[in-house]
Amino acid sequence: MKYNQLGQSDIWVSELGLGCQSLGGGLYHRNKNESKAIIYKALDEGVNFFDTSDHYSRGLSEQWLGAALKGRRQDVVLATKAGTRYTRLGDFASSIRPVLRPFSSYLRPLKVSFHRARATQKRQDFSPAYLTRAVEASLTRLSTSYLDLFQLHKPPASELQAGECFETLERLQEQGKIRSYGVSCATTSDALLCLDKPGIVSVQVGISLLDLEAVPTLLKQMESQCISVIVRNPRAQGHLTTELSDIMAETYAKNNIEVAEKSRRAMKFSFLVNERRTLAQAALQFVLQLPGVITAIPRAVNVQQLMDNLGALNAPRLVAREIDGILADSHNSRAGDV
Repeated sequence: MKYNQLGQSDIWVSELGLGCQSLGGGLYHRNKNESKAIIYKALDEGVNFFDTSDHYSRGLSEQWLGAALKGRRQDVVLATKAGTRYTRLGDFASSIRPVLRPFSSYLRPLKVSFHRARATQKRQDFSPAYLTRAVEASLTRLSTSYLDLFQLHKPPASELQAGECFETLERLQEQGKIRSYGVSCATTSDALLCLDKPGIVSVQVGISLLDLEAVPTLLKQMESQCISVIVRNPRAQGHLTTELSDIMAETYAKNNIEVAEKSRRAMKFSFLVNERRTLAQAALQFVLQLPGVITAIPRAVNVQQLMDNLGALNAPRLVAREIDGILADSHNSRAGDV
């Protein structure tokens, strides 16, 4: 495992981290023992960077992660996020999951509708009072006295431009509650707004074989400013893996046409697969070879998928011919949108 410096901090993170969105389960799956097994195996394999959020499974992701890491706190870099919350109706919808879970097989046809309806109940809050409360709550759930990296969770451009939220983060850093801070950005244009914020050590953006918007416009600028790039969704929310239980794309897409189009495009990357490299591994290899990227944080729904992700570190690196093919597809896709 290779470790890279987080911005200009004294924190070093594994080049493959673990995205912890799935650790707390959901309406259709919850397995605390499996989540623990994933965390322990990741630690055994050298993973030290764990990225979660206060609203993943209503805080259970943080809670389970904190419990699993007791006695290992000094071995890990804990990153969490805040700024997203639900309305009372959204909280209620999440709270009844345990009641509905025994009937999940019957509810599966409603999966997409349920997730999309709940998403309409999301709200954002980056006020000083809310961020301070969020950090305190995360510290409790994670059973720690400090966070290595605290990230604003997809703040709007207006919030980034106003800058008041960064004053709050500076104060929390001075108090020793967070060691460093960054921003998990919704768009590339939002990430570019972080370039003139001197205290930021990292930006988190979505990059994959199916989403290369950030590659020509963002990465080199971030690298020149010593701001580290953390890549989320490197497997395009399941399109770039054969692990069917990981398919999240349909719940995040605007419509079924978008899902079908991305699935069609994903099939075009079969030329990257060989006897020593799966499609998911090729997808991870690609983002890890990009300038300025210090870590990618694919999630894992079981230990088998975790090991497939980690296999990317020993798989053959992508060669120039393969990278040219990837970039050509991206160019053709953009041209088709014009």
